[in-house]
Amino acid sequence: MLNDTLRLVRCFHNLNKVQVAERLGLSKSYVTELESGDKKVTLEVLQKYSDAFNIPMSSLMLFNERAHDSSLAESVRIQVSGKVVKMLNWLADISEELREAK
Repeated sequence: MLNDTLRLVRCFHNLNKVQVAERLGLSKSYVTELESGDKKVTLEVLQKYSDAFNIPMSSLMLFNERAHDSSLAESVRIQVSGKVVKMLNWLADISEELREAK
C-alpha cells in the first residue's frame, strides 16, 4: 500500500522515476520495484521521501492510511462521480447550444 503512496508523491510532483531516483539517491530500478510493490518500503526509504519532498514521514503514513480507508474512498468516489456527471451534462448542454446557434 505504501508503494501507491510513493507513486502518487512522484506523480504529484510531475517527476519521472529517473528524476525521483536521483533526488533520493536510489536507482531507477529500485524506485520501480518500490512503486510496483516488488520491494517493501522501509522506514529508511520513507525518510528519504520525507526529506526529498519536504513531507513529514507521519503525513506520508497518514495519507497512505486514509487513501486505503474503504469507507472514505467510497465517499470520495460518490462525490467525484456526481460532479463528473454534472460536468458532462453541462458539456452536453453547451454542445447542443452551439449546434443550435449554427
